[in-house]
Amino acid sequence: MRPFAHDFMSDALQKLAAGGLNEDGATRPVLLRVLTDLFVMRPMHTQDELRQFLEIAMRVVGDAGDAEIEHVARQLCDHQDAPVALIDRLIERGGPGALLLLARCRHVSTLAIDTAALLGTREAAMAIAQRSDLDPALVKTLAMRGESEVLHVLAANETAPIGSDALKVMVEQGRTDHDLAALLCARMPHHAEVASLFLQATSKQRAVMIAQAKRAAGEENIKVDWAEPARTADARRIEAAALERDNAAFIAALTDACQCEEATMRAIVADRGGEPLAIALRAVGLSATIATRIFLFADENISHSFGKVSMLTRLAATISQEVAEQILRAMVGSPSRQMRGQHVPVLDQTARPLAGRPATSARVTELRRTTQDTLKRLQAG
Repeated sequence: MRPFAHDFMSDALQKLAAGGLNEDGATRPVLLRVLTDLFVMRPMHTQDELRQFLEIAMRVVGDAGDAEIEHVARQLCDHQDAPVALIDRLIERGGPGALLLLARCRHVSTLAIDTAALLGTREAAMAIAQRSDLDPALVKTLAMRGESEVLHVLAANETAPIGSDALKVMVEQGRTDHDLAALLCARMPHHAEVASLFLQATSKQRAVMIAQAKRAAGEENIKVDWAEPARTADARRIEAAALERDNAAFIAALTDACQCEEATMRAIVADRGGEPLAIALRAVGLSATIATRIFLFADENISHSFGKVSMLTRLAATISQEVAEQILRAMVGSPSRQMRGQHVPVLDQTARPLAGRPATSARVTELRRTTQDTLKRLQAG
C-alpha cells in the first residue's frame, strides 16, 4: 500500500509506514507526527489519500505521547481535510491538544462536542465555550453546569448566542460574582434579565437598563412630573430618617418599604452613583421633590454634587412607580408585587417636642425651602 501519491512520500516514510502497520512499536509515535506533517503540506487531498492517512493514523495514535498528540492536534486543527474520526480520537486522549481542538477545530463531531459539554471536565467545557460556532442549545448545556469559569468564558465570547435560560443562570451567578456581572452588563445591558445586575452596572449601563425598561412599558416620552402626591406612612418614615441623618433608621425604613434584605438595601444606599437609591425611592412612591430632599442629605458623594443631584432628581421624576418597582424587584431578587406600607406616624408637624425627638417643624420648613430652590434651578436648567 502506498500512502498518498508516490511523489508525496519519500522511501524512508514508506518504510516508517510499513513499520507502523506491522506494529513496530518504536516507530509508531514518530510515524504519526511525520505523517501529519506531510499531510498538512497539502491544502487538499484525494479520497484515497484521506483513507490511507486515516487508516495509518488511527492504528498508531494510541501509542503516541502527549507531546505527539499536541503536535498533531495543532497541525490538524485548521486543516480543511482533517478527518473527523481522527480529531475525535485525539480529543479522547485528552491534554492540551484535546482542549485546542475543542476550542477551535471545525471538524469535531457533534457527538464529541455534546458529550464533552455535558460530561467532560471543566477545562473541556471552558474550551468549548470559546468556540465561534456555538448554538443556543449548546450554550444552555454549558451554562447549566453552573461552573463560574465556564460562565465567564461564555459571557466573554461575543459570538455565543445566550438564550433566556442560559442568561438566567448567568445573571443569578452574577449577583455574587462581580467579574461575571461586569461582563454581562458590558455585553447585554439592554436585556431585561440583566437589570437584576443593576447594582453592579456602571452609570451608562444603568441608563441603558432604565431606557429599556421604560421602552418596554411604553414610557419613552414620559414628561417630568414635579407634583407631590399625598404622603404615605412609608414616605414619612423614610424622609424623617433621612432628614435626621439617621442612616440605620433610613435603611430600616427603606428595607421595610421595599420588602427586601437589609444587606441589599445597605448596598443600594451605599452605592456611589445613586441610581439604585433613586429607583428604590421611586418604587415606594416618593415624589421627585421628596427624593431631591433626600439626595441633599444623602452621602456627600451625592449631596455635594449639583450635577449628580440634578441627574438623580430627573431620574426620579421621569420614571413611573411601576417601572421603578420592576427594576427594584430585579435588583433585590424577588418577584414583583404590590408593596404595602404600614402605618407608622413619625413626622407629625403638630406634635410636641419630646426629649428623644427634637422639634422638626422649623428644620423641615427650612429643608423644604432649600429643596424648592434646588428644583427651581433644575427646572430652569
